Amino acid sequence: MYVNKNITFKGIMRFSGGHLIWITAWMVFVTALYQYFNHHESNWVFIPWQPITVIGTAVAFYVGFKNNQAYDRLWEARKIWGAIVNSSRAWGSMVKGYVTNQFTNQTHDDEDLQAIHKKLIYRHIGWLYALVLM
Repeated sequence: MYVNKNITFKGIMRFSGGHLIWITAWMVFVTALYQYFNHHESNWVFIPWQPITVIGTAVAFYVGFKNNQAYDRLWEARKIWGAIVNSSRAWGSMVKGYVTNQFTNQTHDDEDLQAIHKKLIYRHIGWLYALVLM
């Protein structure tokens, strides 16, 4: 699966350059062979249309199902990521609301509370980045 956001010509050649080379060589070979033997007028390369249509229909169904599966996976991932984002917002709001002097026996000054908030939220952001890299 290709997961990068940008596609470069160099990346395409690294991924499929070998296939492009041998397919191009095969096409040149077949075309040269056809031209060399001068079989333009005869029907020595006769392909009936029925197998082509059956294979084309089967390939269309296969590609359609694969496309549908890929979209379903993408949509499920977007729903899960959206739930994580919403839960993270709620968690950050709770950190700001519950980590205060109201719910403790010893009082802290505002700088200490800000440091605790920052530490908790940064740890959560670190967890999110670790989750992305999995």
